[in-house]
Amino acid sequence: MLGKIHHPKIAVYQANNFRGKSAEESVDLIEAQVRSTGAKALKFKVGGRMSNNQDFPKGRTEALIPMVRDRFGPKMVIYADSNGSYTVEEAIRIGKIMEDYGYDFYEEPVPFDWYEETLKVTNAIKIPIAGGEQEPSMRNFRWLIKNDALDIVQPDIFYFGGMIRAMKVANMAATKGKTCTPHISGSGLGYLYMMHFVSALPNAGPYHEFKGFNHEIPLVNSSSSLNSVNGMVEVPTGPGLGITLAPAFIAAHKSVNA
Repeated sequence: MLGKIHHPKIAVYQANNFRGKSAEESVDLIEAQVRSTGAKALKFKVGGRMSNNQDFPKGRTEALIPMVRDRFGPKMVIYADSNGSYTVEEAIRIGKIMEDYGYDFYEEPVPFDWYEETLKVTNAIKIPIAGGEQEPSMRNFRWLIKNDALDIVQPDIFYFGGMIRAMKVANMAATKGKTCTPHISGSGLGYLYMMHFVSALPNAGPYHEFKGFNHEIPLVNSSSSLNSVNGMVEVPTGPGLGITLAPAFIAAHKSVNA
């Protein structure tokens, strides 16, 4: 129903969040996660999250950027996410360090609703700029895409209002030769929705967010393990989402009428 299936399997990037830990401890934890999934790409957090240039802990980001590249070598695809931590000047300074170590995208360098400031950062550095996970407005996505403020769009299927709205953003991006790498929010079946969405994207990015499949909702699925095998996850096939929720799980819940 979403369209032609372009990607029956999806290459993942291992996402993590070890803010609050030292650079040395962070890189060890990142390596352990990457080994567990076999991912050929990873993303880690820089800055302090909407922190107005504060690091967490101090000095972590500048130490960690070269450390991750040194640990994983030149072939690993590396993304970094600041969650809007920086002013324009600081975002550019940190981005220049990433340039020196061959990073592959830089996510939310400034607060997400600093549109003109995002454009300034994009124009100042060579690394592709990604963003959009918190963006609620179709018009603002149109501005970001039209003005080349973002190289990679990241609508969140839940935050943004579903697959149809998110697909419109992806289609707008495609007209400008840009890719879509959707953000994942929430637990439950969030990653499953994202996989189906990405499978139908002709302009999907090369790697997509993976934090490990959440097993809190029991289900049956015969067409995919829903786990990363050598950095790839097979998209389930079959009616609907391709999975069946465990009958006992359904029976334990009551319907609610408006």
